[in-house]
Amino acid sequence: MTIPFANGRQSMEAVYGINPIKVLIAKQKTPLRKIIIAGGRGGLSVKEIIDSARQKKIPVEWKERQYLDELTGRSDHQGIVGFRDSFAYADLDDLLKNRSPHFLQDLILILDSILDPQNLGSIIRSAHCLGANGVIIPTDRAASVTPAVIKASAGSAEQLPVARVTNLSQTIDYLKEKGFWVFGADAHGEKNIRVQNFHSPVVLVLGSESKGIRPLLKKKCDFLVTIPMAGNFDSLNVAVAAGIIQYEIFLQRKEKKTDKRE
Repeated sequence: MTIPFANGRQSMEAVYGINPIKVLIAKQKTPLRKIIIAGGRGGLSVKEIIDSARQKKIPVEWKERQYLDELTGRSDHQGIVGFRDSFAYADLDDLLKNRSPHFLQDLILILDSILDPQNLGSIIRSAHCLGANGVIIPTDRAASVTPAVIKASAGSAEQLPVARVTNLSQTIDYLKEKGFWVFGADAHGEKNIRVQNFHSPVVLVLGSESKGIRPLLKKKCDFLVTIPMAGNFDSLNVAVAAGIIQYEIFLQRKEKKTDKRE
């Protein structure tokens, strides 16, 4: 949710939830300007937030819970809301510089027309947990990083670079020039992820919830990979698929690094 300043020319976002607020205080990628807590809201997590906010000189106010409901337009804010400047997207080169120290190769996710904020937040969270450099989303016809996405990511959107570009096709070409191999997640892909080799700089492309990867981008992929399944459905939720494929990449790279040490 975007809250205008009194002068009407600048704007702030209302970010909510215990974990996102903790991350924002700790990381200060986009500094918090103020925190509002619902009257009567207690607990160790809230006390830690209040103590950290005081150390960082972030003002804290208490309001009725209904005020927070109206402010965010929802009731799952966990009784705490923080105000900060609008989300700052990363540059593409920031992702290239952000390789996980745990792995020898890069991993970048490209999300083609992901519309559901919960899916976007979940994908960003798994990408952060499983060692990705960052996530790329398009500027049009896709979910952007909103407070709902930040909450769904448990604050990971404030720790992992998220870039937004106008042309995914050109972005893939650019990354190929940088030495990346492009893998598209497709329910009918010819390569099983269990036998696919991911020991290279990887771009993982994931398509929209309803239509998958668009044909133009699918043609840009070097490989189309699929997840072996036993059920009757021919596809998984895109956020679940993203987590499974990234975990396979994670395991392969971890095993290779362990072998090298031995």
